[in-house]
Amino acid sequence: MIRSNLLARRIATAIPKHACATSVASSSAAVDTLCRMSSSTSYNFASNNSTLATTRQFSSAATEIGSILQREINEETEAAADYDGKLPPELAELDAEIRSKWTVIEGISGIGGAGGEIGSGATMRMFRKEAGSKGAKIGIVFHCQDTEEDVKFEENELYEDQREDEEEDEDEEPPQAVRFGVTVSKGGRTVVLQCRSGADGDVNVETAMVRDGDAESVLAALASGESMHAALYQGPEFTELAEDLQQSFEKYVVEECGVDENVAAYISMYSDYREQEEYVSWMNAAIDILD
Repeated sequence: MIRSNLLARRIATAIPKHACATSVASSSAAVDTLCRMSSSTSYNFASNNSTLATTRQFSSAATEIGSILQREINEETEAAADYDGKLPPELAELDAEIRSKWTVIEGISGIGGAGGEIGSGATMRMFRKEAGSKGAKIGIVFHCQDTEEDVKFEENELYEDQREDEEEDEDEEPPQAVRFGVTVSKGGRTVVLQCRSGADGDVNVETAMVRDGDAESVLAALASGESMHAALYQGPEFTELAEDLQQSFEKYVVEECGVDENVAAYISMYSDYREQEEYVSWMNAAIDILD
C-alpha cells in the first residue's frame, strides 16, 4: 500500500502547474480514487496470500498423514508377508480342528432378510455342527476388538502384583482376555450367555439373557444395540445368583455347548488375527480419503 500511495503522489506531481483548477480538482479526485483502489488491491493481495498459506498448510498436513499411514501399512504388510496371505501356522492348525466341529461365518445376517452382513470381518459367528440337548442350536459370536488386559483384582495381592509388574519386561505384552457370547436356541427362543475367557483358558459367564427369536435374529438385534433398550429385562445380576447356579451355568457352557479350552484359545487367537486385518483395511480406507 505504501508503494501504491507513492505512485499516486507521483501522478499528482506530474500534473502541469498551468492546468486549470477544474483539472486539478479532477486529478485530485482521481488520486483519491487511485489510493482507495490501491488500498483495496493491497488488502485483497494479503487476503489471497492468507488463503494460499492455508492451502499450503492443509496440503502439508495431508501429505504428512498420508506418508505416516503408508509407513504403517508397509510395516504391517511386511510383518504378514511370511504367511503369504494365509493364517499363521499355529492358528491354521487350530482352525482346521475347530472347523471340523463348528461352522465359522463372518458377520451377522441382517434383520428380517434385509440382506448384507452386520460387522462383516470384525464380527465372527460359530455354530456347532452337532445339536445340543433336545435339539438346541449352539452358537458363538465374538468381535475382534472385544478384548482387554487379563487382570483380576485381588485386594490382598494388589501391592505384590504391582511389584511383579515393575519387574516384568516392558516390551512383553500383557495377557489378553476376550469377551464373547454363547447362544442356545430352541423353540423360537434364545438364551444369550455373555462370557469372558482369560489367558488361562477358563471360561466365566457374566450375564444371562432370554430373547424371543432364533440365534440369527437375536444376534442381529444385539448388534444393533437392542441389549441397551430399557424396556427389556436384561436378566439378573449374575454375581448375585446362588453360587452353585453360577457354577452350573459355566459347566453348561463348557460341557453342553462345547466351549472348551481349544475353542477359547481359537476365539482369542482369531480375534487377534482379525484385528490386524481390520487395522490394515482401516488404514487403507483412511489414506484414500485423507491423503
